[in-house]
Amino acid sequence: MISKIDRTLNSGAIDIDAWSESYAPMILPKCIVIALLQNESRQYSGRGTSFEKRVKREVKNISYFL
Repeated sequence: MISKIDRTLNSGAIDIDAWSESYAPMILPKCIVIALLQNESRQYSGRGTSFEKRVKREVKNISYFL
């Protein structure tokens, strides 16, 4: 994930210089973490397999307890 963060920061997709920790604390870091976790979750969703429906059902059930 660290390499993905570096790649994102170097890509110019976000402007670090425009971010102010005093104005919007933790917004940029949280956005980066959310994007990383969403990317990882897509990789494990089972999409396109016979297990896709089961994975969705189990994830939904587990989410109730988080």
